[in-house]
Amino acid sequence: MNHWYERPPRLMRDWILLIVMAGLALAAVLYLPALANGVGKVLSLFSPFLLAIALAYVLDIPTRWFAQKIFRGRRIPAIALSYLVFFGVLAALIGLVVPQLVESVGTFAAALPGYLDNAELLLERAQEEYGIDTSAILVWLDNSGKNIESLLSEMAPSLAGAAMGAAGQLMDFFVALAASIYLLAGKQNLLTGARAALRAALPPRTAGSVLSVFTLANRTFCGYIGGQLLDAVLVGIETFVLMLLLRIPFAPLIAVIVGVTNIIPVLGPYLGAVPGAVLLLLSGNPIKMAEFLIIILVVQQVDGNFIAPRILGDATGLSGLWVLVAIVVGGGLMGIPGMVIGVPLLGVVAALAKSFVGAGLSARGIDADGNRQLSGKKSEKSL
Repeated sequence: MNHWYERPPRLMRDWILLIVMAGLALAAVLYLPALANGVGKVLSLFSPFLLAIALAYVLDIPTRWFAQKIFRGRRIPAIALSYLVFFGVLAALIGLVVPQLVESVGTFAAALPGYLDNAELLLERAQEEYGIDTSAILVWLDNSGKNIESLLSEMAPSLAGAAMGAAGQLMDFFVALAASIYLLAGKQNLLTGARAALRAALPPRTAGSVLSVFTLANRTFCGYIGGQLLDAVLVGIETFVLMLLLRIPFAPLIAVIVGVTNIIPVLGPYLGAVPGAVLLLLSGNPIKMAEFLIIILVVQQVDGNFIAPRILGDATGLSGLWVLVAIVVGGGLMGIPGMVIGVPLLGVVAALAKSFVGAGLSARGIDADGNRQLSGKKSEKSL
């Protein structure tokens, strides 16, 4: 029996429906920016709950581990311990980063006039000894110095305005935090209700297929995100310890930056090295900057060849090229969150595509090389 969308229009009702659907499709295309803006506003209203879902999903990883290894399957104490660890890590990060950030800004502001004077002396010496016209560079350097000093002097009012905006973000965070607790505590009931609704709305075979896709996505995302977080913590600790041993300044701040950016695969370690190198260079420590870059190279070699493969394994099944594609496309669409979730998302798509191709080959009785599969006999080359 043909579906309704396969039946050619015969009655006036069919033609009216076809015209209306075509008009709606055309309007959707013409007003796509306005629709996207409207969807963005709706999503912004639900942003605390989207954050709650993300937070609950991430914290469910240690919750399951605590419940299994420590609390003998009891989730409530495991949830409490997960949030205690989360708040402890958050407080430690704030305590390490904020004082170091304030100190680095103060150091840079105090040393800026000396940097500008040294640069001007070098340019004037080059002009006198080698006859190089550096007047344009001197003018640019003077203007840049004034702009930076003006920016630093205006930073206090800007910080006050940012603090007012952060108050609203803080309220959203508390809403997301409360919602995430409800989601974690009621996980089993929510999943049971969602499965029941899915089986009631779809045929049994379709519902089973959808549930298998969600199971695959959950396994891929949990393995990848949990492994990336653990790997990022280890990289941050290694960087911090080595910087302390070499007496490199701003070790807590730079180690936190390196660890956080390490969550982004492939490009993250190098993105995290840039702010640290610039900070050390501007603080008048070029030798320490070189030592820091050597630390990053050593840590990344050890992590990439020994630590990360053992933690992550083959969580996504993607080659390096497709990981890079997922990072670029995900970053272009959603920024840094897109870089993080793009890789496991593409891993799920690749696994589904592989399963679909395998099912198609099996239905035709051939393998990936085109050999015909015969039961009980060797494969023979298909024509």
